[in-house]
Amino acid sequence: MSSAARKKSVLAITATALLAIAAPLAAGTTASAASVSTWDKVARCEASGNWSINTGNGYYGGLQISMSTWRAFGGTQYASRPDLASKQQQILTGEKILAGQGQGAWPSCGPAAGLGADHADPYPSAPSYPNPASLADGTLVKSPNGPAVKVMIDGAGVPVAGSDVTPDKYDLSKIVLIDDAAFNGLPSAPPAGTVVHDQAGGANRYVVIDGAALPISASDWTADGYNIRPDMGVPTSWLQGAVQRTLSNGRVVMDQTGNDPARYVMVNGTALHISAAEWTANGYDQRSLLGVPTSWLAGSAARQVPNGTIVKDASGNDATVYVMAGGKAVTLSYADFTGLGYDKRPLEGVPGTWLTAAAAKAAPADGTMLLAQGNNTVWQVTGGKKRAMTADEFGAGKASFDDVVSVPAALINGLPTA
Repeated sequence: MSSAARKKSVLAITATALLAIAAPLAAGTTASAASVSTWDKVARCEASGNWSINTGNGYYGGLQISMSTWRAFGGTQYASRPDLASKQQQILTGEKILAGQGQGAWPSCGPAAGLGADHADPYPSAPSYPNPASLADGTLVKSPNGPAVKVMIDGAGVPVAGSDVTPDKYDLSKIVLIDDAAFNGLPSAPPAGTVVHDQAGGANRYVVIDGAALPISASDWTADGYNIRPDMGVPTSWLQGAVQRTLSNGRVVMDQTGNDPARYVMVNGTALHISAAEWTANGYDQRSLLGVPTSWLAGSAARQVPNGTIVKDASGNDATVYVMAGGKAVTLSYADFTGLGYDKRPLEGVPGTWLTAAAAKAAPADGTMLLAQGNNTVWQVTGGKKRAMTADEFGAGKASFDDVVSVPAALINGLPTA
């Protein structure tokens, strides 16, 4: 550091200078005068970039500030000496000195670093973003750090795809920026029970449960009371995906009308009836119970549990494991369970009463395709009997090997040949 700079920095502070800095000190603000990179240049010139330097020459820290100047410009609010303060605290105090004395407080190093020409705020305050919970439904939001856009629907941020912008009439000029963490933390689906429709238009209405969109029939719209709920427009692409989703396994549901006392548990898209005895004994009464559209529930309850689903009694009283094949629960030995690879699949608990009935079925439903381990013949169930299928029955537009269920040989052997 030059001797001239040292002399300048230890000049007694005049009354005029004190008056000049009194207001900013009282307000707790700093001048926006130079970026951190410019202050780094000053420090390299003054103190070889050492922000903790104290050589005993009467000047301290990276900016070589004297004690009288440090005290006069409020540095003691941070530390008793400049070299004991952090780099940021020294720079903030340097900002005040620069505002009061100009770059001449560092006669050689200030001009050399371009201190007087740099008017950037070294530590700008973080921008203040609105709380997404305060935004109206339909507001488009994004993080300042990424291109993704979401639309606020009942507290959730539903993703908006580029293909949605034009048909859904989203005005990208009205996007509201929200904090990055808040943006990423938004639920991606509206809360359970939210009634939605395609933002692009159309008469179809859906109710959201577990991120799935369940269709509401015309008869359910009023009978189930959906007509009195807010009806939210959601992005077309999101709705198309939500319609394909199934409710979470283990979700307990009932008819939304409340006219039917029956309760059901969802397993891979199928609603399984829960008997009155099992409602409490199996702990279903401890789960959240959600109403679903009447017609949707009827269709789900009539649907077979998908082939290949592995199930057991939810009560835990019976350790037997089964594989579903055409609506029939087929018993698996331990050798079958591991040999057929079913130990790699999720094991779903189901109501014991329902399971007993499914296991008692004489044969899988017609059309079910079966394959035994170690045998290349695929058998199709027809009228409770089995029929060997030929290779030319498989292919594009025909039967798919993906639909074939691996079962114990005993099941196939027990079926009469058609």
